[in-house]
Amino acid sequence: MNTPTPQQALTEFLSCWQKRDYSSMSRLLPAQGTPPKKQTVKATRELYGSQKLTDFSLLAARDTDPAATNLDVELHYREAGELEVKRWRFRMVYVNDAGQPVPRSHPSGSWKPYLRRVLPDPPALKA
Repeated sequence: MNTPTPQQALTEFLSCWQKRDYSSMSRLLPAQGTPPKKQTVKATRELYGSQKLTDFSLLAARDTDPAATNLDVELHYREAGELEVKRWRFRMVYVNDAGQPVPRSHPSGSWKPYLRRVLPDPPALKA
């Protein structure tokens, strides 16, 4: 098996976001139907373009089933001129060429970020 780990696949995706390389980002996202490439890149830019990612750190990984892993990430980005530091959770799913989930031991699968959500801020420390 010569496929990257979910962490490696997400790191590649986030590195493309840092470079604002929406074409590569759209290639790394799961195929949803078969829209023309230009539309896919445009949709990716609309989804991620308002946030200029400056840094990220992988915080935690949890395998949830044979084809999925949840990854918690701390993202540093600028949005509307303000620096934001947020924790996001990405659900990475191992899929075959048809986009169907397959067990991570499948020889020709790849990891795709299927869901993302912002996690709540941790509670403030008390003195």
